[in-house]
Amino acid sequence: MALPLVVIVGRPNVGKSSLFNALVKSRVAIVDPTAGVTRDGVSMVLRSEQRSCLLVDTGGIGAVDDMGLEEEIKAQIEVSMSEAHVILFVVDSRDGPVPMDFEIARRLRRLGKPILLVVNKCDSLLAEADARAFHELSVGDPLAVSTVHGRNIADLREAIEGRLPERDQEDPAEEPRTALRVAVVGRTNSGKSSLVNHLVGAARMIVSDLPGTTRDSVDLPFEWQGRRFIAVDTAGMRKSKSVSGTADFYGQARTQRAIRRSDVALLMIDATQPISRVERIIAQCIIDHHRPVLLVISKWDVVGDRTLDDYGEYVRTELPFLDFAPITCVSAKEGFHVGETLELVRELDEQAGRRMTTAQINHALKRAMERKGPPTRGGRTGKIYFGTQIGVRPPTVVLFVNESRILSDSYLRYLSGALREEGEFAEIPLRFVLRDRQRSRDFHKE
Repeated sequence: MALPLVVIVGRPNVGKSSLFNALVKSRVAIVDPTAGVTRDGVSMVLRSEQRSCLLVDTGGIGAVDDMGLEEEIKAQIEVSMSEAHVILFVVDSRDGPVPMDFEIARRLRRLGKPILLVVNKCDSLLAEADARAFHELSVGDPLAVSTVHGRNIADLREAIEGRLPERDQEDPAEEPRTALRVAVVGRTNSGKSSLVNHLVGAARMIVSDLPGTTRDSVDLPFEWQGRRFIAVDTAGMRKSKSVSGTADFYGQARTQRAIRRSDVALLMIDATQPISRVERIIAQCIIDHHRPVLLVISKWDVVGDRTLDDYGEYVRTELPFLDFAPITCVSAKEGFHVGETLELVRELDEQAGRRMTTAQINHALKRAMERKGPPTRGGRTGKIYFGTQIGVRPPTVVLFVNESRILSDSYLRYLSGALREEGEFAEIPLRFVLRDRQRSRDFHKE
């Protein structure tokens, strides 16, 4: 990618994630007083009038992880630092320079990269004066900031921009809408991070057999066959009682947010495990937000003699409300079917942008009602006068009816199938808006 990389590093609990959020002006990275909450390199485009960049938050250097992933976290930080164009070295003004800060400074000097020394938690002018003590680290002049009060954040953005390399080709951040955003979702340990690593071609995500490794939703841009994508790796979802009161609670909330922000969702299903209530909950969240979804069967290289047709029948039985969604199988380890998966993603996004004429819609509705008429409630039979498409992504159809309360969710699902049979939206969910004399109703349950 043409975007230069700006990486935030430092020991645990110096405010790296708070600084990341302050710079991008959004609560993207998890902020928690527990050391070691950040594991993966959370990234987001930091935009400016002159030069945009990809800002990456990292785990704390030297952190003790509650799941024993210290070496994996260390490797991920090393990859980020080696690829960085600019490094933001964050320290804590309240602690003053500590031995770990000196050790990190020595490692950074060996890299020979542009370094900005950011002294965080300078919540007063007196604290800003104390920041001068960090000259001892010998990595440049300290810049005092306060993420809590927003102090000097604008100056830091300007300093970052001044150290970025000259643009040598088109900056993809200037056309953010051209990137197709793909949310990779599923239960814990279903192969999400392995697939994302294969897509972006680098060990950006920590891959472990331990469930719950990824906590943040991580945006990683990449290109494939000339098309720009953003892969969003998410925390694996578990039963609510398993995460209540833990940092993983934030990860699950970000999974749902990632689905809302996505153009297409990849629902990862571990071929070595039975489909459970967790997959059904995630699938329902995708449908509630009317997102095109591709069912991706992971770890296909270890399932033995089972055929995709047989497994597809099993998936359709367990997730009947996703009977329209295409199914593919992958092995991120072997690179099996990854290209085909991206091609399907592109096709689903293209379907979501299509339109049907009002005549096509009403012919399809008429045939559907001839096969199966609208339901009756309280002695009154539902009537659909006509329908027309009013939007794309998701394809949105307004139905003019006598009483919207009569048309059940199951009947609207039937009409969705009838419209999909026309071929324009064969593999994606539709959204209905019902309008009658009394009120309008937005149908969310595809």
